[in-house]
Amino acid sequence: MAGLALTNAVLRKLGETDCETLGNGWLAQPVNALSSLAYSLIGIAIILSALRSGRPQGRPLIYAGCLIAVGLGSVAFHGPQLSGSQLMHDLPILLTVLFMVNHDLSLLQPRLGQEFANFAALTLAAVLLAVTVPAVVAPLTIAVAAAVVVAEIVIYRRHLRHVPARHRRSGWVVIVAFAVVSGASWVLGRSNSPLCEPDAWHQLHGLWHVLSAVVFGLWYWWAIANVRDWAS
Repeated sequence: MAGLALTNAVLRKLGETDCETLGNGWLAQPVNALSSLAYSLIGIAIILSALRSGRPQGRPLIYAGCLIAVGLGSVAFHGPQLSGSQLMHDLPILLTVLFMVNHDLSLLQPRLGQEFANFAALTLAAVLLAVTVPAVVAPLTIAVAAAVVVAEIVIYRRHLRHVPARHRRSGWVVIVAFAVVSGASWVLGRSNSPLCEPDAWHQLHGLWHVLSAVVFGLWYWWAIANVRDWAS
């Protein structure tokens, strides 16, 4: 519990709030709400790409579903701010990074068994945890995201994905670049940032939504779509 309290204190220090002025109506934070749709658009694009390939698989559809839920949950949180919107915002993000780390672990440790069964178990555990102890969702998401980064580094160094070397290097560089810029926009878009302009039509937190959605899309292209195509 002490660790959880410390993590939450760090989150508050970084500025968990998102700068934009809270208004009334269905779009309390219009820029942050509308930019949240970037996640859902990436998810829809993944579904269309998988269907167009003529061989849709479970991974693209499940991952896309997670991203669509991230977008809708974020719209609910920044828009109408309905009862339970915090959970609608946080839980899909946790499920998305759990999908990513579960997929990576299936490459690192094939002995772990069925990837889909493991993700189903993780999903059930995450939902139960989020409903019973919602305060742990945000710090747990950060921890799982960090685990994804570590797993991706190990996979890259061990050449565990069937990707040509040239594409492996360029893909890694592009994803890292977008991730760094999106992370910077999240930090600089906090309410206590000197760059915060609460009433501006441009919001760095909104930019974070768009760029992080692109990172999720690039990870799909890097970890699932192109690996499947090159291996076929």
